Amino acid sequence: MAISLRALSAAGAVLVLTACGTTPPPAVSVSPTTDSASPGVSASPSGSVSAPASTMSASPTGSASGTPTASTALVLEAKGLPGANFGTPEDDVTALLTARAGKPDDSYSGPVCELDDATPYGRQLAYGGAAFLFQSKAKGTKKSPRSFTSWVVNLDEGVKSSMKLPDGYPADTTFAKLKTVFPKGKQSTIALGESAVYVFRTPSGIWYRGDDKKTPNAIGSGPMGTCE
Repeated sequence: MAISLRALSAAGAVLVLTACGTTPPPAVSVSPTTDSASPGVSASPSGSVSAPASTMSASPTGSASGTPTASTALVLEAKGLPGANFGTPEDDVTALLTARAGKPDDSYSGPVCELDDATPYGRQLAYGGAAFLFQSKAKGTKKSPRSFTSWVVNLDEGVKSSMKLPDGYPADTTFAKLKTVFPKGKQSTIALGESAVYVFRTPSGIWYRGDDKKTPNAIGSGPMGTCE
C-alpha cells in the first residue's frame, strides 16, 4: 500500500487528511513550504525537528523569574488544547498559543495532499518539538479559513517549558509499557512499502508512533489519514 502523508514540517507532524483517506497511519516527512524567512526549526528526511536544545524541555520547570510551572503550562489534550478543541478556528488557536507560549519558532503551509485535486489547504505552527496543525475544507486555497485539526510532539525533542503532555502520558516509554499503562489501548502496524511504522492508540484518542516495534518517537492527537 502506497502511503504519502502531507506533513507540513518535521516532528513527525501530520495533517488530518479527510479528503484523502481515513486509515490512521503515522507521518511521512516531506519538503515543507516555509512561511518565515528565518526558520527556527529545520526539516529532515526522518521527520525530526532540530532546534536549539536550550529552548525545549520535556519536563516543565518553574523559577522566580516567571518561567511557566507545571501548573501554568499549556496542556496538550486529547481533544486539542484547553479552551480550544479540535475544530476551533485557526485565528483563535493562534491567539491562544501566542498568549500562552509566545510566537512559534516557524510555520509551514501548503496543500494537504498534492495527489488529490480536492485536497484541503493546511498550515502548521512549530514550537520546538511540538507542532500544531490546521486545515481548510476540501479544495482549499491559501486564503481559505482553516481550523485546528491535530497536534504532535517529537519525543526526541520534547516540549517547551510553556507546554506539557497530559498527566499519565509518559514521554519516555516503550510500546510494552504503554500496553500496561493503557490495557484497553490498541496497537497497529502500518505497512509502508518494504518498511512499517507502529501506532499505539490510547482510549482517549492520544496516539504514540514509532519506527520500530519497541520505542515510540512521537505522541499526538487528532485523526490521521492517507494520501494515495
